[in-house]
Amino acid sequence: TGSTMYREFVDCLGWPVDLRSHRGYMGGLDKKLTTGSVAPYYANATAEHVFHDITLMPTSLSDPQQIHKKRHVGNDIVHIIWSEHTRDYSPTTISSQFNDAHIVIYPLPTGLFRIQVYRKETKVPIFGPLLHGMAITKQLLQLLVRPTSIAAYRYVRYNTQGYTKPYVLRNQRILEIMERYKTTSPYQDLVQCLFQPPSSALSSEKQPSAPNSPQQTQRSVPR
Repeated sequence: TGSTMYREFVDCLGWPVDLRSHRGYMGGLDKKLTTGSVAPYYANATAEHVFHDITLMPTSLSDPQQIHKKRHVGNDIVHIIWSEHTRDYSPTTISSQFNDAHIVIYPLPTGLFRIQVYRKETKVPIFGPLLHGMAITKQLLQLLVRPTSIAAYRYVRYNTQGYTKPYVLRNQRILEIMERYKTTSPYQDLVQCLFQPPSSALSSEKQPSAPNSPQQTQRSVPR
């Protein structure tokens, strides 16, 4: 489940969402709870982000390698690692064609946090604002870790051959929908369709209501 410090750190990445009822970006997680019931989520006016927290994913006792967890983190471009061990984390711990950038955080006895940043130099240029070798306060860590992970992700995606930026892709999808469902009609027909109610609605408004039957108008008189 992670230590108290780790849980406080995860809380600074975003806010927990219920995966079963969440309507936003899922990041590959599912609503059937096979990947856990909650996940850290962050959104602003231009983007949505889901963080794969493996401590929130169910553990399979019959699978010593926990493949269902590795299936998600193994396909992630950026890894944020929280390590309370004295030994440095190795970026080759999880081998994958992805995992292009690693941001490793070590809490120190002084209350500061040591930062290590690893990247595949052929794919990822230097990114920030967190840089390798920094020692920062808790307040700065909470402010800078998420922007650093987003910057690393964007550097990788934008340098990937064939990748289309989100706004360009959205425009392409809108044009595809317009092309697929467009029809040709005179302007007068369009105006009439938009502003004139259908004839069935007009006929129902003009139809007089049936008078109440004598049985419906009878009232009981107390005796």
